[in-house]
Amino acid sequence: MAEAQDIDDSLEFLRYFEKHTESDDLLYVVQQKLEKNRAVLDLTRHVLSPEDVRVLAELKPLQRVKELILNETRLDSIGIQHLCGSPYLTQLEFLEIENNNVDDDGLFFLSKVSTFKNLKKLNAASNEIGPVGAKALSMSVTLLQLEDLNLAYNRITHLGVKALATSDLGSRLRRLNLTDTGIEVEGLKAVAKHARLNQLEALNLSANHLTDRAMEYLAPAEAFANLTTLILDNNHIGDEGVYALADSPMGDGLVELKLKCNGLTTDSAISLAQSKSFSKLRRLDLNNNDVRAEGTEAIAQSDYLRGLEYLDLGENSLAAAGAQALAQTTQLFQLKSLRLNDNGIGDEGVVALAASKTLVHLEALYLEQDNWIHARGAQAIAESTAFSKLHTLVLGLNGIGDEGARYLAESKQLGQLVFLNVIGNKLTPAGEDILKNSPNLTGLKTLELV
Repeated sequence: MAEAQDIDDSLEFLRYFEKHTESDDLLYVVQQKLEKNRAVLDLTRHVLSPEDVRVLAELKPLQRVKELILNETRLDSIGIQHLCGSPYLTQLEFLEIENNNVDDDGLFFLSKVSTFKNLKKLNAASNEIGPVGAKALSMSVTLLQLEDLNLAYNRITHLGVKALATSDLGSRLRRLNLTDTGIEVEGLKAVAKHARLNQLEALNLSANHLTDRAMEYLAPAEAFANLTTLILDNNHIGDEGVYALADSPMGDGLVELKLKCNGLTTDSAISLAQSKSFSKLRRLDLNNNDVRAEGTEAIAQSDYLRGLEYLDLGENSLAAAGAQALAQTTQLFQLKSLRLNDNGIGDEGVVALAASKTLVHLEALYLEQDNWIHARGAQAIAESTAFSKLHTLVLGLNGIGDEGARYLAESKQLGQLVFLNVIGNKLTPAGEDILKNSPNLTGLKTLELV
């Protein structure tokens, strides 16, 4: 039966080659991709004219496609209109149109047709969509299966967010990405007051100029009972914003919290560490703040953060004392991934981490950029029994030199390594060869040297 279908598809393509000679290149690409996987068609960076999209929409073999990826194809709203008229895309579950020229009209077309009645995920990030497009989407009575919506890097503003948050469509969403959409405080105020997002599991509000005042609206909101992932990177919530989160019930179900680049200090780290609300956290990202050693110690000894599996404290002025605080933790025994990039921890900090009695389940360790790690630090890593489960080790932009490379290459403890980055470590060709030809790093699949 499958072979017969393949023959039918081939004949269908032959007919289209004859009918659309100007689209031969496109049809050939589509045919090759569908022969590999009938359910997925990825045309990323394949430039499509409106006429190309019209031809694509008329292809009968697309009737079994469940995932259509048209990112960076110069797709516009005319192209979207062609897709909406296709009789062969009714089984589509995932549609990605990121980084194109789709405007409000495009979302209006998407929202009105029954073509995408089975659509579960829509990624329309980085287009030209405004509040009108978001409003049109929110009023759709055909997108009843949609549960994952990405409108990042569009100008939907607080008006578009309010429309989505108060709609039936919003009440069905499980994942919503609103990164850099211009919602600001007014949008969050509307969400907190009127939202029907009670099914939402993941919310990304990064880069929206949100302040501590915005957190005062968001934190006590009752619309996020099922939220497990909250991403607030690149805002301005400050310590006061963290206090609001720590005192709210919102954190009770959170598994992942990302607060990268928010002007946080030691006080924020202490607040997070002392809050019972975050006892379910498994992933915490505080990269590019000012937590310092004292804040790190609070996290490392917290009774409520002992479930952490992933911790990012990069660019937080930890110095050696911060690394030592982590090394001496009695709580973070479940930690699998630790990132401490650009913290100036030095060899002293690395030696402390390598001797830790608790950080023995680490699988990924990121110590790149300006940590002043030299051969002594590389030796400590190479000889550490605590790091015997590492599969990813990133030491880029330090100074381990050929001597440090030799320690790594001769390590009896790093046999599980799959990925090793030592870019910018003053290695000579001889040092690079030592790593390339190591008899001990036999599992290594990726070695980044330059």
